[in-house]
Amino acid sequence: MLLPNPSYCRFSSYLMEKLMKNSVKLLLAGAVLALGMGAATAQASNLDVVRDSNGTPVKTTSGDCLRSQWMNSSDVCPGATPVISTETKSVFFVFDKATLTKDGKKALDALAADIKAKGNSVTAVRVAGYADRIGNATYNEKLSKKRADTVRKYLVSKGVVNAQVVETRWFGDSAPATDCPKKLSRAKLIKCLQPDRRVDVEVDTIPMPEGVEAPKPAPAPVAAPAKKMKKAKKAVKPAAKQ
Repeated sequence: MLLPNPSYCRFSSYLMEKLMKNSVKLLLAGAVLALGMGAATAQASNLDVVRDSNGTPVKTTSGDCLRSQWMNSSDVCPGATPVISTETKSVFFVFDKATLTKDGKKALDALAADIKAKGNSVTAVRVAGYADRIGNATYNEKLSKKRADTVRKYLVSKGVVNAQVVETRWFGDSAPATDCPKKLSRAKLIKCLQPDRRVDVEVDTIPMPEGVEAPKPAPAPVAAPAKKMKKAKKAVKPAAKQ
């Protein structure tokens, strides 16, 4: 039986070891190259857009991004994240009442008109009812709910789509806006607690792009006038011959 040459065995082992090391190096080099190309592409995509001091992309009069260079991979103008602004309007109520006053209706009329004018830029409307501390907590919670429901229904009746009023809440006397002294006559205490008898309406909006008007909601369909039913003419019988 012939035994393998020791020198040949050592050479084969050395050759296999070199091949394995070279393969690992090639794999590592390929991975580094791929990462570098991805980073360079991302960097070019970000840097070719001209930005102002706040980091917002500068746009041309046609609405496109102003660029220092153009690349096929970065033709889309990156949009800024819309900032939601919240505006709060308060409507006040008479002591122990959930009906709207004339001033309350006037304020809600103006608010409803503003919401409709802003169209789809309005993202949410929230209604929150409150009560003052006079009376027990259970009663005040129910009263604040009635007030919130009153405002919600009034806004809906004025054309504010019901789906926009995404949340109706009531807090009773748990969130007072006043800090009235305890040692007051009942009449003075009721007057002092007026700001607590309210409903707050929060309206969330997003700014529309410059030069673009907010789309107006579709007007409510007008019912066609009912057609009058024509009275059937009575058949006239021929006179009997004499």
